[in-house]
Amino acid sequence: MNNISIIIVNFKSWKPLELCLNSLINQTNINSEIIVVDNHSNDSKINLFKKKYGSVKWIENDKNYGFSKACNIGEIKSKFDILLFLNPDTILKPDSLENIFNKKIDFNKTLISIKQVNNKNKNTYAYGNFLGFLTFNGILRFLYRQLNKKTKKKLDKLNYFYPDWVSGSFIIISKKIFYEIGKWDERFWMYYEDMDLCKRARNIDKNVLMINDLFCYHFHGLSSRIDYETEIKTKTEVLLSKIKYVKKHFIGFNKLLLVYFIYFSILFELLLFSTFSKVKRGILLAFLKRI
Repeated sequence: MNNISIIIVNFKSWKPLELCLNSLINQTNINSEIIVVDNHSNDSKINLFKKKYGSVKWIENDKNYGFSKACNIGEIKSKFDILLFLNPDTILKPDSLENIFNKKIDFNKTLISIKQVNNKNKNTYAYGNFLGFLTFNGILRFLYRQLNKKTKKKLDKLNYFYPDWVSGSFIIISKKIFYEIGKWDERFWMYYEDMDLCKRARNIDKNVLMINDLFCYHFHGLSSRIDYETEIKTKTEVLLSKIKYVKKHFIGFNKLLLVYFIYFSILFELLLFSTFSKVKRGILLAFLKRI
């Protein structure tokens, strides 16, 4: 039987979560358990969801621990050897998981994701190259993507390929690999934790696979942009996690230089736009308090 533990981290994402859970309950030929780790949404809706989805395991955290730690908390309660970490703003087709198992992939050698599309059926490109000198800020990433448009179009035509990393919004990993690489790094509150996970897996010669002929819907951002305060928190964590990733995976002069470039580009952008944007001002203040 195709056994899988599905772990979802939720923070006030009740509307998309409902659609996500409905799609999981209707999966064909799959023996699954669904674990929702609520990161202290601190409202009454969880009680309604517990009644409606009685088969789901509910874990209520006493505070918002961020994505990585919440995922690890969920894994502790899981019973199957194959794990799917899934965002609450995703929707799976009824045969999605069955089709993955039918491909007979060696789960003990491979991390797996599938193509993600938005509500306009456009690919969200939930994968990428590891962070480096050519991709450390928005302008360079844009230029890099423009130069690599042909490569991306070629990848779009493939049934599968092996990117550097895949998004944590949908990632399948065996407990064997998960334990071997040390689980999610809880120092990453949110963002870059998926890149870090894949980097550590690749460091021990595991594959990272994007299955391109299967897809799920991902309404990107619904699970992280709840209100102004949450938006400031998550966008600040993006910046801090980028720095943490570089400090962890680079060494010597390259690390020193890249950290300097990142700090400079972050502060330059925030100072430039903070005059016109309340959000940018909020991020700037939050970032300065943390460095």
